[in-house]
Formats: sequence, structure tokens, C-alpha cells
Amino acid sequence: MKTAIISSSQNLNSKSYLLCKEVEKLLLEKGVEVVFIDGKDFCLGTYHKQTEDNKKVANLIKDCDNFIFGMAVYQYSFNANLKLILDTCMDECDNKLFGTLVAAGGQKSYLSYMDLVKCCMNEWRMIPLPRVVFCNSSDFEFNAEKTIPSQDLETRLVEFTNDFEKIGQKLLS
Repeated sequence: MKTAIISSSQNLNSKSYLLCKEVEKLLLEKGVEVVFIDGKDFCLGTYHKQTEDNKKVANLIKDCDNFIFGMAVYQYSFNANLKLILDTCMDECDNKLFGTLVAAGGQKSYLSYMDLVKCCMNEWRMIPLPRVVFCNSSDFEFNAEKTIPSQDLETRLVEFTNDFEKIGQKLLS
């Protein structure tokens, strides 16, 4: 099973990036092949003005069996960088499993990821993992060295990863 983890945030202190890295670690421990795409590493263009980076991202994900999208919530939806990835790099993603990791500023935007789910289901007939990790700043512990997930968030990430790997394997067989 080859999984693309797409961290779409451009923020250097991104909590959705931290979620993606934690899930990457858990999947690697299970022997899953992971392609990690950090949105900060690419300068993407729009559909009609694509850059070389659009092609690089499309090539990285074209052979992946499933996807995990890490997103921050902006105006109760996903960010522009993830929109660019979806619009320009997902041509070969039909009928694949995807999961969602969401970092938000507060609890009231917990349905914000549904725009992403609707896009993926309608555009590419992708299959959403029912378990979504939604968190905000209160789900992290901060110390002088780094920001880490709280024990509750860590438990939810493990459950997400276990479900994603189990369902992903079943869909491939």
C-alpha cells in the first residue's frame, strides 16, 4: 500500500503539518510506503498557469493507492494551496480511499472539512475514511522545544491510522 500524505499548509508553525508527520510515523511503523508532500516545498500555479511544481506533485501522487489530506481551516473551508493541489495534480485519483486531518482555530468549525469530502467524492469518486481527526490548539501541549499532540489527540491519531491502514488494505485486495 502506497499512501500520499499531503500537508497543505504554508504556515511554518502548522498544526496540520504536525498531524501529518505523526500519522506518517505511525504508518511507517506499520510498514506502509509513504510519500510525504509538504505544501511549503512547492510553488503551485493555477489550472491555466501551472508551474513545474504542479507536475512534480502530480508525479509524486500518480501511483499512490490512497491519500491523507492535512488541512488547516480557513473561512470554514480548506486552504488555497490544497485547492491548487486538487485542481491541478489529482488527475489519476479516481476511486481511491482518502482520510482527513484537520487543525482549526476553534471547535465551531468542525464541519469545515466537508467541502473537501464533497470535492473528492464528486470529482474523483474517492472513498472517505469515516474517521476524521479534528483538533484545535487546546489539543496540543507546548513546551520550550516543540509542540506535541496531547494524549487524547495521540489516541485519535492512532485510531485514525489503524482504520486507514485496515480499510486501505481491504480495498486493495
